[in-house]
Formats: sequence, structure tokens, C-alpha cells
Amino acid sequence: MIAKAPDLSCPLLGLFGEDDRFPAPDEVAALDAELTRLGKEHEFHTYAGAGHAFFAVERPAFRPAAAKDGWEKIFAFYGRHLSA
Repeated sequence: MIAKAPDLSCPLLGLFGEDDRFPAPDEVAALDAELTRLGKEHEFHTYAGAGHAFFAVERPAFRPAAAKDGWEKIFAFYGRHLSA
């Protein structure tokens, strides 16, 4: 993903589980640093105790509190960037 960072042409929202490995926290940090260096608008949030697919209600990985907060972040981000 870092190789594509210079081509980013829109704001980016990232919601990550701290226990995820795809991407792992160090990869998220590296991407955050690169996007910041490039002056690309982005917003990343990492959730403690959450792994991959923490939004998936039908999976054991589901984390209701993280998913609820994530949806709030999504709607706020869309409201800022997509509202007319």
C-alpha cells in the first residue's frame, strides 16, 4: 500500500484492529507516517482488543463497541467529505 500512497487523490479513513496482522500495527504506523509526509489527508483509528473483521457481526471476531465507534467515525467522515 505504501507504494500507492503518492497517488492517493481523496481523503482516506482507516479503521484497524490492534490485534490484526493484515495490516499489522507497524504497517499501519508506516502508512500513516508516509501519508503524513506526503501531506495526504487521512484519518486512522486503531481499536484495542480487536482483530481482523471486527465489524463482522456473524464472526467470533466481532467487537460490538469497536464496530459501533467505527460506524460513528464512518458517518462523520462521510458527512465531512461527501455532504453537499
